Amino acid sequence: MNEQKKNLKIYEYLDYREFLQDYYNFKKASSNSFSLRVFSDKIGFKAKDFISRVMNGEKNLSPSSASKIASGLNLSVRERSFFEALVLFNQADSTKERDNAFAQIQKILKLVRFKEKQHLMAFYQYEVFSHWRHLVIRSLIGMFGFSGDYESLAKQVQPKVTPDETKKSVELLEKCNLIQKKSNGEYFLTENAITTGNKTSKLALRGFHQHCLRLAIDSIDREEPSKRNISALTLGISKNSYDQIVEKINEFRKEIALLAEEDENADSVYQMNFQLFPVGGKK
Repeated sequence: MNEQKKNLKIYEYLDYREFLQDYYNFKKASSNSFSLRVFSDKIGFKAKDFISRVMNGEKNLSPSSASKIASGLNLSVRERSFFEALVLFNQADSTKERDNAFAQIQKILKLVRFKEKQHLMAFYQYEVFSHWRHLVIRSLIGMFGFSGDYESLAKQVQPKVTPDETKKSVELLEKCNLIQKKSNGEYFLTENAITTGNKTSKLALRGFHQHCLRLAIDSIDREEPSKRNISALTLGISKNSYDQIVEKINEFRKEIALLAEEDENADSVYQMNFQLFPVGGKK
């Protein structure tokens, strides 16, 4: 096994059997007690030769078996989807099935690469999220550029902000290394995509979300219906369904962010909010 595969990053594989074989070899090299029996028990199969026959190409995986292995290996939700897509790709009976599976593989890889290159805001979080205009101004600079005309930049923001407020936002964004200034005086984005990561201050995010919700409320009267999209659902669900919905929202949010990043004709900045909260139930 080469050095790269010691990390066992499933996204580097195009053959699920090779991934399973490398996983087994890696665990075996790490522990003398690891065996095919232990491996089979770990992923939930009683017959110790089943996984061996799968790795050797003598046996295929059913959808339920693929799901069982993904759970047994403690793969994340996206890794699990990737593994199951690999199984479909490797075992496809027709070109159409293989192409569909490959398209799913590429879709997942696209999201993975997008997430890996996102800029994590580790500093000045509270300041950046203290007002909605900071990230709006950052997006405007990314789309149209900026050379120091604060009055012109302020006019592009809605609801209205002052040139002085715009200047403070630019200074903050530069301090956070979210934008940089060239020698000719023009500003540019240091990263196309940014994310809060997993360690963002909850207090900082609370204020930011409150600002965004107020913007959404104001947009009902401020914008024509054709320029905004607001909808709502009232749902009766369990905790399990809640968790599944949250996961889908997280995946959808990343897909939307990727779509926006690839839009070469962007000419407007939109704020998109997701909310899911309790309004009734047992105490």
